[in-house]
Amino acid sequence: MSNSPRLPGIFPPHIADRGRHYFEHGKVQGIRETAAGRYQATVRGSAMYSVWLKLDKGLRIQSGGCDCPYDDACKHMAALWYALQAQLETQGVPQPLADLLARSNEAALREMLMKLAEDEMVRERLTALLQPEKREEIYQQQIRQMFARAGYDYYDAMDLGVEVQDWLGVVAQDGDAAVADALPLLMPRLIRAYERMDDSGGILADAIDSAVELLDRATRENAPESLIRCLDKCLKDDRYFEYGDSGYKLYHIRARIWQQNGQWKAWQKYVDSRLAKADGWDSKFWAMARWQLFQAQGDTAGAQDWFERHLYLPEFRKIAVAQAVGQQNWAETERLLREGMALAEKEEHLGTLHDWKLQLFALMQQTGADIRALAEDLAFYKGDLSLPHYQAWKATFSEAEWPDEFERLLARLAKSPWLCAEILQHEQKFDWLLSVLQQYANLSLTTLDHFSPSFPEPYHAQIVDCYLTVFDREISKAHNRKQYRQLAKQLKMLGKRYPEQLQAVNAFAAEIKARNNTKLYRRPALLEEWERVGF
Repeated sequence: MSNSPRLPGIFPPHIADRGRHYFEHGKVQGIRETAAGRYQATVRGSAMYSVWLKLDKGLRIQSGGCDCPYDDACKHMAALWYALQAQLETQGVPQPLADLLARSNEAALREMLMKLAEDEMVRERLTALLQPEKREEIYQQQIRQMFARAGYDYYDAMDLGVEVQDWLGVVAQDGDAAVADALPLLMPRLIRAYERMDDSGGILADAIDSAVELLDRATRENAPESLIRCLDKCLKDDRYFEYGDSGYKLYHIRARIWQQNGQWKAWQKYVDSRLAKADGWDSKFWAMARWQLFQAQGDTAGAQDWFERHLYLPEFRKIAVAQAVGQQNWAETERLLREGMALAEKEEHLGTLHDWKLQLFALMQQTGADIRALAEDLAFYKGDLSLPHYQAWKATFSEAEWPDEFERLLARLAKSPWLCAEILQHEQKFDWLLSVLQQYANLSLTTLDHFSPSFPEPYHAQIVDCYLTVFDREISKAHNRKQYRQLAKQLKMLGKRYPEQLQAVNAFAAEIKARNNTKLYRRPALLEEWERVGF
């Protein structure tokens, strides 16, 4: 791949490395060309993500996107780029490797293997395949070498994480027996490294996830005793639960094996031991795990008793609400929701309280109950405008009642200028909205960019005046070339957005340049950057 295009610089090095790792481990699936140069695929990370890239003929990225939570060019986009590069490089390969091997004689194959075995990693892998009894010894040595080179900083963690994931990919290709030898040796070293190293990039956590995923696949049928012992050892180690969620994933694997083998007492003993020392979110997880154990055993009475005693936990109450809704028992649904609201308010769990209110609002709309008070509460939750709830609240007033209520609302929200502005924008009360913006303390360009597009043409001159006031303040605070250039570009865009106000914008720019080019006060860097932008 030495002559292939480089990954575009939009990807930081650690993101590019993770993307390459995802590609090399087959996480890019279903590539298709949806238009000329536009490709789409699914990339398997912590979830399944839809990714797309638009490339030119030189494989340079023109645009792209991904529905993962990361806001910038992400590892899933990088993975797709690597996959596309490999796909385009291999187009036209005349014959599959299997056909070539079938046509080769034994002597040629032996000679080829000896040539490949000159590489230490290949030689060790071939030895492990041909002499399984030496596999554990080889893996022990490889693991020792990997971790002997590991330091403690961010880059060491990233390098180790990538190396471990690559190694796991090779082990996985050698079959379940190889996995059964490798993972018990790897897991204790891996969690110890994760505890000590700076894994803020998440690469080492990805390596642990890969190991757990491999363990899951290798124990689906006839779980080897070595992997069961490895699981039990991991589940006794609190670090798997304290650092990330790998401990809970390991528990689900072990629970499946306990259930398959009918080992109810061992399963119950472990869950009860976790429950005895659990707190916070941990206690909710293990309470749910105990209920699932009752169900798996077929203990209906025990499951129901446990469920009812844990309705104070939102996870159980959500199930009860769903059951009541399914039975169209609206009275029971409302009782459960209001009781949940009271519990959440007492515990000051505001997010849970809000969730219960949303469900109660939907129920009350469906049953035709009076929603005015609840709709108002939801409409202005945490100082943000929820438009659907605002409209539902407004609809509870008659046309004659609304003007007075609207004035009372603005009076109540006088100390929340952003919320007032959002409401006035929705109601298209432009005179009032302009007044709020003009009096807005520390009015920013971002705030103006949010509200200005809604104003019709007759207000453009006043809006531009607001912008110029903010620009004046921001320019006085700017102190480096990057800020000078950015402000000049934004001012240039303002003139393009409001062409009828271009003269005012240019006059303001000329005033700024004159003010910063006097004998007593001169900012040459500002003047140069503004000249470059075109002022």
